[in-house]
Amino acid sequence: METLIMSNTWIWISGWGICPDRFKAAAEAALPNYSHEVLAPTPDAFEAVLRSGAKRIGGYSLGSLILLSELARVPEDAEVTCLAPFTAFCKESRMGGTTPRASLGILQMRLELQPEKAIKLFYRLSGLTDEPTRHLPYPVEDLTWGLEQLAGLQADTALLCRVKGYVGLTDALVRGIVLNSQWSKCQLIDNCSHSYHELFASLPQIETY
Repeated sequence: METLIMSNTWIWISGWGICPDRFKAAAEAALPNYSHEVLAPTPDAFEAVLRSGAKRIGGYSLGSLILLSELARVPEDAEVTCLAPFTAFCKESRMGGTTPRASLGILQMRLELQPEKAIKLFYRLSGLTDEPTRHLPYPVEDLTWGLEQLAGLQADTALLCRVKGYVGLTDALVRGIVLNSQWSKCQLIDNCSHSYHELFASLPQIETY
């Protein structure tokens, strides 16, 4: 019975500045035949994924980068899916990211002074239409940690063949064509941006699900 439950459960690590409850609602609407657990991208999120024993593991944006950087530790029988992924976030890494490291530094300074405005700025840069909640989506120290991961993490590209990826062709934060050239299982989605709402809306049309 436990094996059946885990096979019908997704555990997700969501993106920077994203309210986990909102992400969960979008996942449930797109994939209603599964239960969904959503973790914020915090220092203990990946270990929580491993402890869960879930056979369907998903990441979005920063959550994808966390998963891809630790892919060697993910059990081989787990199905891993990444939405709006990065193999490296900053433009200087030359792996498809479009954000200069200096822009990430500006976001970090804004977060220290005005965290709510930092989230609004990130939403605007990434093309997200979500209205930020009245409260921070998760603690500011975890938001700071997340920006540090965006600055430094890199995917284990040798293992990308294990993972399904989906990236919008109009994603403002990553050049999907570059990502697709280094990752054979990364599918480009027409008329889709970095928005998890748009990405989830396209999932029921994908036969692999």
